[in-house]
Amino acid sequence: MWEHFHDAAVAAGADVVLSHPYKTRLIADASLKSDKVDSEALATLLRLRALPTAFVPSEGTRALRRLVRERVFYRKQFKAVANHTYALRVAKGVPYDDGILGLKRRREELRSLHLPEVERGPDRLVELDRATRVLDDAIHAAFLESKEAQLLESIPGIGALTAVTLAAFLCPIDRFKGLDELSSYCGLCPTNHQTAETSYKGRLKSDCNRLLRWILVEASYVHRLHARGSYVSRIGRRGARRKGAKRGAIDAARALLRVVYAVLKRGTPYTPHAPERPSCGSETATSP
Repeated sequence: MWEHFHDAAVAAGADVVLSHPYKTRLIADASLKSDKVDSEALATLLRLRALPTAFVPSEGTRALRRLVRERVFYRKQFKAVANHTYALRVAKGVPYDDGILGLKRRREELRSLHLPEVERGPDRLVELDRATRVLDDAIHAAFLESKEAQLLESIPGIGALTAVTLAAFLCPIDRFKGLDELSSYCGLCPTNHQTAETSYKGRLKSDCNRLLRWILVEASYVHRLHARGSYVSRIGRRGARRKGAKRGAIDAARALLRVVYAVLKRGTPYTPHAPERPSCGSETATSP
């Protein structure tokens, strides 16, 4: 809801600062809450330069983020409708092949059952397929226009959709101070509770970009299938062997994020091995 008010204030010539609502604890923990009290607290924090601010992306970046979120939303709806249709067939005692609803030609076989509650599923899936196809075309066009997305697509396991998503939410990469801050933004680092000399690491952070965490975990699985000997695959196997499959997937996603950060920071395509640094004695001295 902030975009319209932010753009309207900027168009009117105001100097707008966007506050991070989750990190502004002075307002969230206040016992007396009203617009006047909250405004005064925000003004005080801003005057003291202690107001947690949020990054304001450009209009093009915001449009690209909305495009990605909408595409993910419709695919989740597709999966929900498919699972519901499968459940109806099980309730009716009708056998089915796994993944039949994902195949357009075999999907029409369900209509031969003449069950209205089952036929509604394929009808809805056709509509979702049509909407998703339009969004895929728009994402592909955005991929062709984004230099960062094309660099990320060179990483095994990252396709056009994943590359556009990462470019939309991570660029410009210079706004992150380092890999630790980027990992915290993506929700791939654990929470830390410390008292005196006792430190306890808990679950993954909840105040993060859940879309990025989900897509990085999914991309790490694909990367481990196509590049079994890479750095990401080795980290994932080691984590799965020591701490279980789920922890291995998180470790692999964190390692993949390290690769993504390096590609965006250097502005060069992915290389399986780190570039070698030239040694000091590599140059031979020439005689005068």
